[in-house]
Amino acid sequence: MEHCFKDVVVVRLGEQNGNSMVLKLTTNQGLGIHAVSVPREGFSYTGPTWAYLFENEGLTLIDTGVTGSFPRLAEGMACAGYQAKDIERVIITHGHEDHDGAVAQLVEETNAELWAHDIYAHLQPYDPRDVERRASSPLQREMRHIVEANGAMPEPAPEREGYLHNRRTIEVKHRIKAEEQVGALTFMHAPGHSPDEICVAMGDVLFTGDHVLPEITPHPTTKTTYTAEIKSHLPAEYHEEDGLYGLETYLRSLQKVADMGPSISILPAHRLYNRSRYNFLNATRGTELIQHHAKRLARTVSRVGNRPVSLEQLTRAIFDRGKLMGGNLYAALSEMVAHVELLEDTGDLKVSDSGQVEATGSANYRQLLQELAT
Repeated sequence: MEHCFKDVVVVRLGEQNGNSMVLKLTTNQGLGIHAVSVPREGFSYTGPTWAYLFENEGLTLIDTGVTGSFPRLAEGMACAGYQAKDIERVIITHGHEDHDGAVAQLVEETNAELWAHDIYAHLQPYDPRDVERRASSPLQREMRHIVEANGAMPEPAPEREGYLHNRRTIEVKHRIKAEEQVGALTFMHAPGHSPDEICVAMGDVLFTGDHVLPEITPHPTTKTTYTAEIKSHLPAEYHEEDGLYGLETYLRSLQKVADMGPSISILPAHRLYNRSRYNFLNATRGTELIQHHAKRLARTVSRVGNRPVSLEQLTRAIFDRGKLMGGNLYAALSEMVAHVELLEDTGDLKVSDSGQVEATGSANYRQLLQELAT
């Protein structure tokens, strides 16, 4: 989609997956944006994190990369002609380590203001994984049992404790609210992949973080039930977890992007450049992602058939064997749970206390998808 940008200049050529690449983009409306690829150590399925730098009432940065990556970010900025100390504000699209991991060092060394969605600040004391992986239903408890039986629970990286400490202590100077406008920027709350996910609109461009990605489908959260302690730290407007987590929430957020239409170009946090080619997309990518999940929902109902199946049987029937090896099994099970949860809500599947999944003979999810598009 070459028409997404008026001009693309390679400031620094990187690797085939985009590692260390720096681009200067000019939008069709003439806005200038530098895209800086921030690598991470070792292999990453999603590739580097793309950080974006532009002028909006001062020098603004979107996302930072993982813990320890600040020197690589600063080096990329220098290639673009900027010094890190010139940053006025850093905006975090959501609280996952490959996006906010380097924030603490950046703020300490530059005095830049940290901006994030309001709920990010309220959830800072907690490890997002602990919040989202709490097994609060028979289906989720069965998922935990399968993961433990297969030795597939992902192990935390050694540096994660340092990341969590920084996350708890860094101050959010500006708590973003949905539809807030600052200069040329408009903020959209887009939960579903993360409860605090935001997209940032500027002219004819939308910075989407992990909400909308090229090549791959971002992972939806499963449903979550907050503990009493977490709820005590949250304003009442965030007490309804179903508006922040789950596949239906993610689909509704995707539809908000799809509704923006083909004139809006997408700048994602991953895979802007991969396999030696650009992945320039517009907002219709939101529709493609919804269609992917629609097919997965239909296939799930079909696979359950006319007799009860276990979550593990269903997952192994839906996903290719290569996506079920090692730690990938957890991701596959989690995605399967997200789809079954939606189908349970629409009355198309029912789940027993032991985690067995059974079809009801209906396909009400189709009506939900139709409602999203209208």
